[in-house]
Amino acid sequence: MNKYTDRAEGKAARQTAILEAITQEPVATQNDLVRCLKKRGIAATQVSISRDIAELGLVKAGGAYRAATGEAAHDAEMPLRTFVRSVVAAGPNLTVIRCDTGTAPRVGLVLDGLAQPGLVGTLAGDDTVFVAGDSAAAQKRLIEFIESRMTN
Repeated sequence: MNKYTDRAEGKAARQTAILEAITQEPVATQNDLVRCLKKRGIAATQVSISRDIAELGLVKAGGAYRAATGEAAHDAEMPLRTFVRSVVAAGPNLTVIRCDTGTAPRVGLVLDGLAQPGLVGTLAGDDTVFVAGDSAAAQKRLIEFIESRMTN
């Protein structure tokens, strides 16, 4: 066995352990996942956990990581329906979207991927996405688009 095989096997074991951990107990942060894996005898860094979360397609709902299942795994607009809590205008060119904690980057990524007309760009923090638009009309369309998809 070479060092690359060991890494691949370690990654597979780590990702399997991550999936087991999130189904057995609520895991709210990447550091919580590091601790869960350590209890299982698997060493991991926050950086590797972050990559694993992305590769596994995990979502954060209700403050805890979960595996995306069924339709949600292939539903590009699911984060808008699931994670967005409010959307408001902040002047004529800036829209502020409030999300569940830890989900704003995913919401911003969805908006970037949808390529809405007039959307210039997004900036996502932990629970807030700022969206720059090129006009008040574009902002209005964006707000209506998001509100039509919100379930809360």
